[in-house]
Amino acid sequence: MKTIKLLSLGLFLSGAMLFSSCKKEGCTNPDADNYDASANISDKSCLYTTDVIFWLKEDQSNSLVNDDIKKVDFYLNEEFLGNASTESFWDEAPTCDSTNVIRFSKELQKSNSEPFYYYVKDDEGFTLFQGLTELDTDSCRVILLEGY
Repeated sequence: MKTIKLLSLGLFLSGAMLFSSCKKEGCTNPDADNYDASANISDKSCLYTTDVIFWLKEDQSNSLVNDDIKKVDFYLNEEFLGNASTESFWDEAPTCDSTNVIRFSKELQKSNSEPFYYYVKDDEGFTLFQGLTELDTDSCRVILLEGY
């Protein structure tokens, strides 16, 4: 009788371990930076990274420089990304592969596509440019700064 109880308990524990090992939580989206191929249940922990490129045309650059604004700060949803010189400009939109661009990488945490407000401010904190953009992991976002 004791042997049957021990055997039954052993089978039960083996089955429980086998069953629980089949359920592994993690990031199940292969497009995510932290994809876990062994996970079969999403725990909503997926992280995605996308690039954002800001650019100025020559007239906007000249206007800022003439107003003694040599550097601007960049924000996405009020999060400071960094700063850049206003003296750089392009004749046409840079591509995602362009060098010498104002590029920031942003980690997306809710999904592989999220809306973001961007703000570009001077040293005094005055907002020079702002807008709403959709960031997604399928491509980088190239944003023309105009209207200063």
